[in-house]
Amino acid sequence: GGRAAEELVYDERTTGAANDLEKVTATAKAMIMRFGMSDTLGPRAFGRNHDQPFLGREFSQEPDYSEETSRTIDAEILRIVEEADQRAKTVLAAHSDTLHRLSKVLLDRETIDRPQFLRLLDGASQEEVFPPAPPAPAEPVAEPKKEKRSILPGLPSLPSEPDAQPGGA
Repeated sequence: GGRAAEELVYDERTTGAANDLEKVTATAKAMIMRFGMSDTLGPRAFGRNHDQPFLGREFSQEPDYSEETSRTIDAEILRIVEEADQRAKTVLAAHSDTLHRLSKVLLDRETIDRPQFLRLLDGASQEEVFPPAPPAPAEPVAEPKKEKRSILPGLPSLPSEPDAQPGGA
C-alpha cells in the first residue's frame, strides 16, 4: 500500500517501500510454498525447512522440487505480488480524497492510533477525532507578602494595609 500510494501521488518509486516489498514477497512465498495457495501448483508444500531455533531464524531450506517447479514458484510469487500492487493502486485511486485527507492528518499529528484512524476513515473530521485539549488549570498565584513598616524604632511593625490591623474587624 505504501509503495502504491507513493507511485500514485508522486509518480515515482523510492527506497521508502523496501520493508513493504520484503513483507509482501515473504507473504506471497509462504502462500505458495507453505500453504498451497496456488491454483497452478495445487495444494502442496515445497521445500524441507531446517530451522535452527537456537539461531532464531531460518538457516537453510533444502529444495525437494525441480528447476521447472522453481521457475513456476517464482512466477506465482511474482503474480501474487503484482496483483496485490495493482489492487492497492486501484483502491487508493478510488479513494484518493481519503488518502490525501489522512496523509494531511499524519503530517499534522505524526502518529494516530487504530480507533482514531477508523473514525477518520469513516469520515470524521480531524477536529472531531482530536478535539482541542482543555486548557491547563491555572496555577494559584501566590499573594505578595505584606510589608511591615515600623513607625518608630524599637516599636513593633504594623501591616502596610489599613484593613489588616491587629485586633481589627
